[in-house]
Amino acid sequence: MRPSAAALIFLLAAGCGKFQQARECESFMHTVNAWMSATPPKPAAAGSAELIAKDARSTALRYDKLASELTALSIGAEELRPRVDRYRGIATKAAETLRAAADALDKNDAETARKKRVEFDDIARGEAPLVEEINRLCR
Repeated sequence: MRPSAAALIFLLAAGCGKFQQARECESFMHTVNAWMSATPPKPAAAGSAELIAKDARSTALRYDKLASELTALSIGAEELRPRVDRYRGIATKAAETLRAAADALDKNDAETARKKRVEFDDIARGEAPLVEEINRLCR
């Protein structure tokens, strides 16, 4: 029995979708890995609020750059796209929170700075499960 033309088109389309997802997964992973391997700024001494604020802003800029690079990716794979959007959201929220912590330090508002740092840590904890999810999808 020979497969119909419609069945062949369906199989080809499904195969093309998997190739597209594989290319987009590679592009996404390359972007994130390059960002992670870039040398982050050295942390400031714990006693200097001014240097800690400067470091927080520098790290926020790195997260902004990652969010911009993820926005520039053309992700069309239906399963991957929402995960990349969530990753970009983590980067954007991390940058916003770090800037807010730095602003609080500039105003000598240690309690708000501490709360923003805790918020940043909570945001950052969301990255690992999402990375595992993306890794499973992209295998």
